[in-house]
Amino acid sequence: MHRVLETIQTRFPEAVLSVHEDATRGDLSARVRAADIVDVARFLHDEPELAFDHITDICAADYPDEPERFEVIYHFLSLAYVTRIRLKARVTEDHPVIGTVTSIWKGANFLEREVFDLMGIKFEGHPDLRRIFLPDDYEEGHPLRKDFPAEGKGWRSSFDFLPRLDEPEREWSEQDIPDVQRHVFMAGDSPDSAKRTTELLLNMGPQHPSTHGVLRVVLELDGERVSKAVPDLGYLHRGVEKLAEGLHYTQILPHTDRLDYVCAMTNNYAYVRAVEKLAGVTVPERAEYIRTIVAEVQRIVGHLFWLGTQALDIGAMTVFFWTFREREVLLDLFETLCGARLTLNYYRIGGVDADLTPEIVARLREFLKTFPARLKEYETLLQNNRIWVARTKGVAVISGEDAINFGLTGPALRGSGVVYDVRKLEPYGVYDRVEWEVPVGKDGDTYDRYWIRVEEMRQSARIIEQALAQLPAGPIMADLPQVIPPPKPNVMRDMESLIHHFIIFTQGFKPPKGETYCGTEVPKGELGFFLISDGSPRPYRMKIRSPSFVHMGAFDFMARGYLISDIITIFGTYDIVMGECDR
Repeated sequence: MHRVLETIQTRFPEAVLSVHEDATRGDLSARVRAADIVDVARFLHDEPELAFDHITDICAADYPDEPERFEVIYHFLSLAYVTRIRLKARVTEDHPVIGTVTSIWKGANFLEREVFDLMGIKFEGHPDLRRIFLPDDYEEGHPLRKDFPAEGKGWRSSFDFLPRLDEPEREWSEQDIPDVQRHVFMAGDSPDSAKRTTELLLNMGPQHPSTHGVLRVVLELDGERVSKAVPDLGYLHRGVEKLAEGLHYTQILPHTDRLDYVCAMTNNYAYVRAVEKLAGVTVPERAEYIRTIVAEVQRIVGHLFWLGTQALDIGAMTVFFWTFREREVLLDLFETLCGARLTLNYYRIGGVDADLTPEIVARLREFLKTFPARLKEYETLLQNNRIWVARTKGVAVISGEDAINFGLTGPALRGSGVVYDVRKLEPYGVYDRVEWEVPVGKDGDTYDRYWIRVEEMRQSARIIEQALAQLPAGPIMADLPQVIPPPKPNVMRDMESLIHHFIIFTQGFKPPKGETYCGTEVPKGELGFFLISDGSPRPYRMKIRSPSFVHMGAFDFMARGYLISDIITIFGTYDIVMGECDR
């Protein structure tokens, strides 16, 4: 038995109902009595020999036919010991209540609100337990429950605080104001009253061009300083996780493109890796090299897009045009590779869709010759620019300890001096076969996060160059007929292959019963997929651990005390895409 499971079982013999170690997938899990979940979680966090300091995700699964219907699932990571664990606790339909862990991990705030919103489980002691994606007045239920129809239910929003043309004017009361805004007015005041609090309310978004998507943030201001920032999410919530429950594993793949539509390739990569881990698929060596190369090209594309738009938000026009110049070259390569430029779909369960042609390899090598000089051009424009430095140095500072506690990942975490990169700590692809470094900041401000992304582009170029030099011959798809369809040329010629193709695409494949979590280092941070299989061709439950959503949980913490103008740079410092955040 793994030492972590043995430790918690010894420490909590009655609270820990069972433990499980999946040697094949490397997963550790423990089922805990719901009444003791907070105590066990606190022990995992505080015990020096365990040190599960990083909260990865919280989700829930619905089992309508079982006495304890709902299972709340916590994903924790120990950065010191590079160990992951899942805690699971059951609650009943009649009393779906469990204790909050927000007093241990600040990042649990948004994660628990998501479970409450979509599954209807209440977290006792939560400081702000209300819906997070759906409107506060949504009364049709909780969409991720199994008895909620996938096509949704109709609802009517009751914006009664707004006057209608067919109604006479009426007096306002404090109860007429939405909950998210109510606290800015004193009890008994009306919006027309001269008596106000000293703080001012400002809505930023959801149509603001610098929010990088449809996002609204309610700002409380003391002069021009932000005293509170309340994100209002859900404008792009499309129910992807609910939709996945009705699709075969292969059919879900195109939906991952639409999450982070700026970096679609790495979303594909994260999903297929999770399915392969669940189904026990081994990917051929050449395919692993190609996957790594394409993922790093996508990282450069994503960071170029971020740098150009961040500079544009702050007022630098030239950088935007220059970064998009290089981005266009790489998008042309993607178009040659898979026929698309934005919602790319190239990765496949078991490999990749097409091989790298000599033309693509030659064009990529030509790009790598000129790219380092281009990076220096960006730095020349920005690093000594007084406006850029003033708008980024010392702005949105977060310490390494707080960043870990909020569950931050990627450049947002590494900018605070924390050396955590999934590619290094849990190597996949061919990242352990090439030489590269993890850039780490020291001040935890917006400038450090900018520097890290620029340096990551240099490291990506190093990885691509070495992977191209080492690229072996061989197949690009796994040979596993139960999961992988036959090559398309065979389908067009041979009846057996045609039947095989037809079965895979109409009936799907059936991974064994079980569950697994797989995290992948995408440009924004750790994108994780948690899959529960009941042995059918469709996932019983799929949870997407979105870095953009987790990072928004730290927005209020990082925004307080800064100026209104700094809010724009804080949006940018996360590299948020709202399609991924809202899902």
